[in-house]
Amino acid sequence: MTNNPLGCLYGVGVGPGDPELLTLKAVRVLKASPVVFTPQAVGSKDSLALTVARSYIDESRQRLIYASFIMGGSSDSVWSEAAERIARYLLDGEDVAFLTQGDPLLYGSFMYVMTKIQAAHPQIPIEVVPGVTSITASASRAKIPLVSHGERLAVLPAMYGIDDLRDVLARNDTVILMKVNRRALAAASKLEADGELSRCVFVRRATTPREQVAFSLRDIAPEDADYFSMLILSGKKDGT
Repeated sequence: MTNNPLGCLYGVGVGPGDPELLTLKAVRVLKASPVVFTPQAVGSKDSLALTVARSYIDESRQRLIYASFIMGGSSDSVWSEAAERIARYLLDGEDVAFLTQGDPLLYGSFMYVMTKIQAAHPQIPIEVVPGVTSITASASRAKIPLVSHGERLAVLPAMYGIDDLRDVLARNDTVILMKVNRRALAAASKLEADGELSRCVFVRRATTPREQVAFSLRDIAPEDADYFSMLILSGKKDGT
């Protein structure tokens, strides 16, 4: 062992919003890491991931580092800069915990930084701490099964046309639309109104104080859809 060993990069999934849904391992890693890195959306007063994990972080002995990004898709340069900043701590021998809403490897910002650090510094150890996903959290809050034995599940980050959605519904038993926008909401509403859906569940900010669950889009206004909302849909099959 050298006098200055490399730090370990931890991708820590903090779950969908309820602090009690952090895993025991996530809590242990957060408390032990001297540096905690948290992405923060441009224009936000705080990081949602940090809000979930804050009670497990002691700023009197841990450094909290923010990185601004644009919600829904940052440029490659943002993640390159974040990777360079994080690598400096790791090369100095300090562990870094990178906070991620939900799970780090499911539409998480951590995966972009991880890939860049792996490419630039393959000698740096990396560990991923899985988190409860918004998909499973939303299903649990709505108290509905997602799929059973032999059924197919499709997860889409966005939907760009009603014909695309019809096609995916025809080939899968359950379809998850994440990060719902107004266009996706309008398309799903049209399918529901036309009687083409056997199930249509809208969940926004599952497990948080702002949670919203609806079992018909007739109860949802366009402004209710945001980056942290999703739709759980099933199409009607033959004979139903």
